[in-house]
Amino acid sequence: MGFDKLTALFAGEPLARRVARGLAALEPVFVATPQVADVISDLRGVRVVVTNPTAGPSETLALAHAAIPRDVHVAVLACDLPFLDAEHVCAFVARVPDDVDLAWPVVGGTPGHPVVWSPKARSRITALHAADPPLLVRRDPALSVAALGEDDDAYVTDVDDPDAWAAAEARATSDRR
Repeated sequence: MGFDKLTALFAGEPLARRVARGLAALEPVFVATPQVADVISDLRGVRVVVTNPTAGPSETLALAHAAIPRDVHVAVLACDLPFLDAEHVCAFVARVPDDVDLAWPVVGGTPGHPVVWSPKARSRITALHAADPPLLVRRDPALSVAALGEDDDAYVTDVDDPDAWAAAEARATSDRR
């Protein structure tokens, strides 16, 4: 994008802060760069684990895994989903069958977040190499995986390019009116 989108102002506040505020009721663990930590660390209920700015998805996932008791399910999401909040996460988690190890929402054919990891699936995290994408775990034949259909685009609306940023920010601004 040419700038740090997580610390950039999105609809009047840093994007990471907007996401953290929306998830605060869940007492989330955020794996964040020092710059992102600076904009969210004062939020009540938000725990921050600081990582190197060059850490990739598997490295940040491993840090989150290490910070959370291993015997619980976790819901993992990226911080660039400006409309995903605690209500959406809870609604999705409630739909995940008990016997599923990895689950994620799909809206109109697009996979989204959160990705729910069972303790069994989480045990595979430490085997990932830094360059491995976490989705490699989905291919483990010993795990039960489920892509669950959703209608709400909050699960898939991210801001990965300038056009998506502008459209999402316009939507957020109009939603506040």
